[in-house]
Amino acid sequence: MFYIILYLTKIFNLLIKTLRMGAGYTWPGHVALTLYPTLFSSTKLRFPKGIVFISGTNGKTTTAKLLTHFLNANGLKVTHNKTGANLVNGIASAILLDMNWRGNLTSDACVFEIDEFTLPFILQKFCPDFLLLLNLSRDQLDRYGEVDIIFDRWQDAFSHLPQKTVVLADSDQELFKQLGGNVIYFNSDSALLKKTRLHGTFNAKNVNAAFKVAKLLNLDLAKVEQSLTTFEVAYGRGELIKYGEQRFQVFLAKNPASFNHNLDIITAGNVVPEALLFVLNDNIPDGRDVSWIYDIDAKKLYEACKDKTIFVSGTRAQDMAIRLKYAGVSVDTANIFTNLKNALTRIPQLEVVVLPNYSAMLEVRKLLLGRSIL
Repeated sequence: MFYIILYLTKIFNLLIKTLRMGAGYTWPGHVALTLYPTLFSSTKLRFPKGIVFISGTNGKTTTAKLLTHFLNANGLKVTHNKTGANLVNGIASAILLDMNWRGNLTSDACVFEIDEFTLPFILQKFCPDFLLLLNLSRDQLDRYGEVDIIFDRWQDAFSHLPQKTVVLADSDQELFKQLGGNVIYFNSDSALLKKTRLHGTFNAKNVNAAFKVAKLLNLDLAKVEQSLTTFEVAYGRGELIKYGEQRFQVFLAKNPASFNHNLDIITAGNVVPEALLFVLNDNIPDGRDVSWIYDIDAKKLYEACKDKTIFVSGTRAQDMAIRLKYAGVSVDTANIFTNLKNALTRIPQLEVVVLPNYSAMLEVRKLLLGRSIL
């Protein structure tokens, strides 16, 4: 049965990519787990260097990519859900697609970013050697509920972890101080961040977190530090896209915490755009409830928008325009577009920062690059 699932997964992935129906990392895993629910307990899932899970509200994709980059710099092969498919089906797809046709994994380690709501379920089936916890903040209230609900589920799952699992957590997160046990903490020191092309406090923590895991994995830290200079940002997380003569820099802003962080990057002068494009959708991946935009810091919104031309788009463009108005930001009605393609084609400025939530980020990339993810 295992080999049938393996072959089906690979063929299904190939068909999806050939037909340009997506990245092929969601449905193959869904089918595999439906037909073979004990996949995660298979003895074939062996990673001699270790298994790393990364979870939290913000920073999962960047931190997972950083750690994968560090491992690669040390000559190690990594199984990694690089498309960001961080639910159970995405993890299953990543594992099966990294196996050869004989059903063997040739990777030295695996690094998986895992959705914070999905983490407890995964931990029941597949235990990591290292569990990296970045942060918890309000996100998709209609799906997740309040932060305390998620943390309670985390604590229950963590109580069943084997002693071998090393937990690392953000020292600034008050909730994480309730974890108890032997937790290793990381902070926002910017010494390592300065060696990268990344910006901001969140990214300083992401770098420090990945570096601590690299140290625990006994990697050559000289090679790790050297690799910081060649690290490329994850898609949609500060990614710079050239489109004709224009340059669009895309910063995923999917909740108040990530939004405020990106506004700080703008006001600090780390990026100097002529225009800002806010794109707010309420599609299923985003959550239907967009009331969180009123938790964005109004002063930061105003300062980031000052002296710049403002454009707004997305299925909830009017909601975003009203939020900006309450923050003291004037938006010309001619610059509000429900249709994102119209917005992108009507922006005359050459340097544009785009602040989209999740589905909007994928849509921006699709229009500018012809692909949503990779």
